[in-house]
Amino acid sequence: MIGRLLVANRGEIARRVFRTCRELGIETVAVFTDADASAPHTAEADQAVRLGAPLAYLDPERIVEAARRSGADAVHPGYGFLSENAGFARAVLEAGLTWIGPSPEAVAAMGKKIEAKALMAEAGVPVLPTIPLSPDGPVEMTAPVLVKASAGGGGRGMRVVRDPADLAAAVESARREALSAFGDGTLFAEPLLEGARHIEVQILADAHGTVWALGERECSIQRRHQKVIEEAPSPAVTPELRRELSETAIRAARAIGYQGAGTVEFLLSDEGFFFLEMNTRLQVEHPVTECVYGVDLVRLQIEVAEGARLAALPPSPVGHAIEARLYAEDSEGRPQSGVLHRFEVPGVDGEFGLGARLRLDSGVLSGTEVGVHYDPMLAKVVSYGRDRAEAARRLADALARARIHGLTTNRDLLVGVLRHPDFLSGALDTGFLDRHPAPAPLAGPAAARLSALAAALAGAAANRAAARRDGVLGGLPSGWRNVPSQPQRTAFGAEDGGRLEVAYRLTRDGLRAEGFEDVTLVTAEPGRVVLETAGLRHAFEVAAYPDPHPGTVHVDSPLGPVRLTPAERLPEPAARVTPGALPAPMPGTVLRVEVKPGDVIEAGQPVVVLEAMKMEHLIVSPASGTVAALHVAPGAQVEAGVPLAVIEPSPPQGPGDGPRTEGTGTDPATEPGTAAGTEADTEADTAADTATGPGADPDPGDHPGAEGHPEASPEMSPETSPETRLETFPETGVPPGVPSGVETGADPGGEATRP
Repeated sequence: MIGRLLVANRGEIARRVFRTCRELGIETVAVFTDADASAPHTAEADQAVRLGAPLAYLDPERIVEAARRSGADAVHPGYGFLSENAGFARAVLEAGLTWIGPSPEAVAAMGKKIEAKALMAEAGVPVLPTIPLSPDGPVEMTAPVLVKASAGGGGRGMRVVRDPADLAAAVESARREALSAFGDGTLFAEPLLEGARHIEVQILADAHGTVWALGERECSIQRRHQKVIEEAPSPAVTPELRRELSETAIRAARAIGYQGAGTVEFLLSDEGFFFLEMNTRLQVEHPVTECVYGVDLVRLQIEVAEGARLAALPPSPVGHAIEARLYAEDSEGRPQSGVLHRFEVPGVDGEFGLGARLRLDSGVLSGTEVGVHYDPMLAKVVSYGRDRAEAARRLADALARARIHGLTTNRDLLVGVLRHPDFLSGALDTGFLDRHPAPAPLAGPAAARLSALAAALAGAAANRAAARRDGVLGGLPSGWRNVPSQPQRTAFGAEDGGRLEVAYRLTRDGLRAEGFEDVTLVTAEPGRVVLETAGLRHAFEVAAYPDPHPGTVHVDSPLGPVRLTPAERLPEPAARVTPGALPAPMPGTVLRVEVKPGDVIEAGQPVVVLEAMKMEHLIVSPASGTVAALHVAPGAQVEAGVPLAVIEPSPPQGPGDGPRTEGTGTDPATEPGTAAGTEADTEADTAADTATGPGADPDPGDHPGAEGHPEASPEMSPETSPETRLETFPETGVPPGVPSGVETGADPGGEATRP
């Protein structure tokens, strides 16, 4: 029996495992890096062992030593990091510890896609044809193909190729990227399936020959090869197809003598279903299966590792569950970091809990500082209902009402998808977010203006309260002035870069606000304002955070959440940035500098590659010109807004001869309707046995410990500085059209990363 268990991970998955351990009476041990010294998972364990540098989660020796030092007798790998590293599993067993997972041999068998596909084909599992890509031999293609890295996933080393003329360059780029990310440049190609769904089957096997298939999960809503929304069961799977998928997944597990929890992933198209890969660990999206089947998968993992037998048949599914991954990122998908001042999701009746109608699995709490070292997933919000429509409505409403202060998140995207007619009808495939990339903000322009008025009134109420408390002119009315006809004015910057200015007076007859003739003030307190408009009352909860300067004001109401930044009412007219400056859009590490002073460059040409939260971000020139100055070098740590370079624009040219400003084109791996996102388990699609290889991504996939970053760089005046253009390419950091000779360094910092 296990008495003390160490979780070799961080964030949400560590907290999830701790919860089950507490129910079983098992003591817990956390490991943490210096970046996670104050993280929730570090504080919650019975013991915690410091590992050191941020990437120490990828060091098997340190993890095993931590287990020895703490007296742990078992190790749970979570997902991401070393969870699919056969060498780590072997080291744990050789240390005399219990490994909560499949055998090292089973992990290794699924670690390379080419070998795994061949093994599955022998077992009668349907696979797509494999097209070898030899470094020396010619390759002919007659139809679109998907180039893949054999040793990894998460979109790295993956390229969509439609034109045979593009194949050689795509293979060269993908091989270089795979070598950097996984230490193995082996590639292969498959026929490209347009409009396919990503379907996976949860399996669980004991050491006595019993293998369960706990239904399927639909994981087709993906962004840049990373899953965003998952659900169980899939709206596309009939009982007959479910039986066939389950039987095939069980056959795959038996073929490698599998033991423990795992997932067999498939592509589902009109042509049938085909094996993608097998994840030899727990998945980020496991809660939807737990909700529908009424099981605790972590508990079953532990019991199987202790030698328990599974029942002959698995439980039957009931209802529907949907999970949304909440990321600290802006509308362009750029990770954010900073302090998460407030994090509350209304209606949650179970944290990491079974039997909840609204479940929250989170790696953060109110006050958590989200850093730059790990994947930006903050939490998973899971809704369970009698049917799909009920689950979707409950989840969308909870997310819309959540109070998330301090960081920009993908909350509006999630709610937009959950309420989209195509999603509700079940019309899904991996290209969904390519067709519907930018849902409208939850708070429209009218709601944002009304929220700004509420914020101004709450601020005035706070000033009055402070004056009374401090005895400083406390008897004067708010906004008192010698010329009473002049209104009080307050200005805010909006998230879309616009400016909202409120002008109002509080008279004996009530509120008089310019542009709000039909608005009546009911009450105004420092944290709450009630306004009536057109006969309808709306309550606005207002929270102001002064740091970092100029701070933020968050206004929550049924009209939608609004984030405002206090702005100077009369800003200085002089430019505050160097003309042509190219600022960092987020905190990060400079991986490469692609130009040198004096270079003549074109619009869209790469200038600097930043690494932040396990992703590479390519900063490109917004216009043609000359590199006048470079302010950074590889390895430099930069904050958001720091100038990276100065581009002196080219002089205007004649009609029809202007500089090219179109950019770099569409990332082939994310074209609408392609299956490019199909291998995106953000958790840990990094190769199992190469997780510690050169540039290995700690976690290509999901991780809650995901801490995000402060905001993107501030707006710059178009007259004084061109807008920074940022392209994010998690596979290589290099967009189509960029010369293949450009190096694509590995992503150094994944999450425990999603955990």
